[in-house]
Amino acid sequence: MRDLIALLERYAPGYSRQIQGASTWELDNLEEAFGQPLPDVYRDFALKMGENGGALLSHVSINDFLDVADIYQIRRRDAPPQRFLFIFGDPNPLTRFHYWLDLEAPFEEGDFQVVRFPLFQDAWKTKLQRSYVSFREMLYLWAMGNVHLPSFSHRALYQQGDEKRTTAEEFAQYLGKMGFVRLPYPRYSMLFERDDAAIRLYRPPDSSCFEVHVGMYGLDRLKHFQAVIEDNTDIEKSIWEP
Repeated sequence: MRDLIALLERYAPGYSRQIQGASTWELDNLEEAFGQPLPDVYRDFALKMGENGGALLSHVSINDFLDVADIYQIRRRDAPPQRFLFIFGDPNPLTRFHYWLDLEAPFEEGDFQVVRFPLFQDAWKTKLQRSYVSFREMLYLWAMGNVHLPSFSHRALYQQGDEKRTTAEEFAQYLGKMGFVRLPYPRYSMLFERDDAAIRLYRPPDSSCFEVHVGMYGLDRLKHFQAVIEDNTDIEKSIWEP
């Protein structure tokens, strides 16, 4: 997580002073209740910012680790199988699609896919959504989306067109021609930076679809970017505001 914290610090100087990690005792207690070792990538994250992650985690609920342990300890009827480790809550009262690590869906370097589903009996069978190829990749995308992109004066959201001619890799080539530099991580979804702009390209697991969130300081430059993209690709502006 040192690289992630360094990225957050670059995006928002002083960010590391906002975060607070969980205690080893809390994580050991959760691990005992869960019945198997916590993934290293999750334990490392929790020790760094499990109590307070700042703006990075502004759109999710950070549940008390004792409450999370109770999901497994008292074997609630609505608890999913222990292949799923609860990581964040969904604060939306209308959906409650919480975030879980699927320990039967490994990705890389001891990391796992992030899935979402509500906490009710058998919801993991009927409501499961595969959202991110890995926990670490999700955090990097959130760093861009929740910390860096909001600092830009002008933003736009794009999504792949219905014809799906332009692939994510082809779109990345267009960005390179416009002076954007791709960050080395993540490797499935993509992050791009330029002196006056930043872009997050998100694609869900096992899907060719993708979504693009762009932020720029100058409105004229954003309009030029939009003209180039709309003339050369089938990427369409989303009806949703970023």
